[in-house]
Amino acid sequence: MARKFLIIRLGSLGDVVLTSSTVINLKIEYPDSHITYFCKDKYRSAVELIDGVDDIVCLPEKPSLLTFYKLLLELDKRSFDYVIDLHGNFRSWLARKTITADDTVVYPKRRYDRLVTVRKKMIPKYWPHTIDLYNEAIRGVGAAAHCRRPTVPIPADRLNDRINTFLERNRQFAVIAPGAAHANKQWPIERFVRVASMLHADENLAIIWAITSEDKDNPSPEDSIGVEACLRLVDCPIAELAAIMSKARITIANDSGITHLSSAVGTPAVAVFGPTHPALGFAPNGLYDRVVEVDEYCRPCSLHGKKLCFRDQRYCFDRIDATAVFCAASDILQMRRRQSRAVFVDRDGTIIVDKNFLSDPEQVEFENSSAEAMKILSQAGFRVVIISNQSGVARGFFGIDSVERVNARLMEMLAARHVEVDGVYYCPHLPEGNVNTFSVPCRCRKPSAGMTEDASYQLSLDLRKSYVIGDKIDDVNLAKVIGADAIMVRTGYGSQQDRIISGRSFYRDVFVAENLLDAARRIISCKDDG
Repeated sequence: MARKFLIIRLGSLGDVVLTSSTVINLKIEYPDSHITYFCKDKYRSAVELIDGVDDIVCLPEKPSLLTFYKLLLELDKRSFDYVIDLHGNFRSWLARKTITADDTVVYPKRRYDRLVTVRKKMIPKYWPHTIDLYNEAIRGVGAAAHCRRPTVPIPADRLNDRINTFLERNRQFAVIAPGAAHANKQWPIERFVRVASMLHADENLAIIWAITSEDKDNPSPEDSIGVEACLRLVDCPIAELAAIMSKARITIANDSGITHLSSAVGTPAVAVFGPTHPALGFAPNGLYDRVVEVDEYCRPCSLHGKKLCFRDQRYCFDRIDATAVFCAASDILQMRRRQSRAVFVDRDGTIIVDKNFLSDPEQVEFENSSAEAMKILSQAGFRVVIISNQSGVARGFFGIDSVERVNARLMEMLAARHVEVDGVYYCPHLPEGNVNTFSVPCRCRKPSAGMTEDASYQLSLDLRKSYVIGDKIDDVNLAKVIGADAIMVRTGYGSQQDRIISGRSFYRDVFVAENLLDAARRIISCKDDG
């Protein structure tokens, strides 16, 4: 029987977006599960972006206690197996006490640690991100933390003619969002304007100026760079803004939900932190995100940045000039110019015939047309990277040296066929293995993202514009974790494992190919179609 989960996270925008990794982890562990998400009506559009949510129940704005309680009673009728409280406030406590379930888990909110950080200004050397805490909660229902970064699918283009015309004219642009939930968390808007002007002048970027109606009468970059290179969007819908940001080179904002939304669609964010601090657990967590901040003895002054500054000026912001933010953005833009699209290809069962824990280099045998497929991908401009789980090392079946010899033999055979491979990565770990050195939890075993993230750093790869091809569900789930496109081949174990994805909405976007050559042709056709 499919498990029925209720996730409670009432708000706000950034917090909801951060739960996307937790939903993915639940679906990976329980692909047949039904996930209901309970949030405020204001954040429905953000929840609708999250891959894996099957149903959304919304709390109206400013409901009476009676209205709230009646809604909880209606939810109670759904007979949930698990209630997962990712909010941890009075309302979520009342919800989990009212709604009957077989088990209830609550995320560890670090209330005491965060209060110590704020009141005593004691910044710990290390601290968990809120995503890590959300994932800690779902360990209580048996789910592993494979996904550790916010990830949402790119929304289908639903942009109006005004926006499309601007984007056609300005292919390279930045999104700048100078707003914040609380006025005290806003870096001076004039400095955002200055950063916009510098990006336009020095990086040749157009600017999308995303603001709320509260800031519509404040300064904007239009006066300095002109309306041809600056588009003001006021109260832009979340899905529309997510689609726009996915096309941007960079996003610049305050400590706000916009930074997390940008991370989730794969666009690096520069976040300006003033009265708050990353130690509180809400820094942007994308692979290349940056926080710009300065040390002040009074930081952080509150948990959420609401508290008004008691000093003669806001030094935590005033000491951050536009040049510092521009330089952080410029570094990211330079990195992005070097990035390429990649195809991550599983080894055993996809490139070569799966010989059940292969350790003999002489037994390396290509799957039909796999070398030709890799050559086609390389010639089309993709970086080709081999990624492989090699748990035989942790199981004690063979050593690292055997994996290296098999990989070396594969590289020789590919080179003889004039196939270029940009990298080879493998994970030797398995927590339940027999060799102590390798029988440990790790961040590299698929479907966790370690191998692909290492490749991204070392080879300058854009994971969100890449593909993962393999014959196992772990390969498909890896694509989900990093936000790449997934292709399952029917070679190797694929003919058995494609039943796991069949008919499940979570895997509706996965393409099933006959073999690696079929997958390569699919990728090339998508590339040619733009």
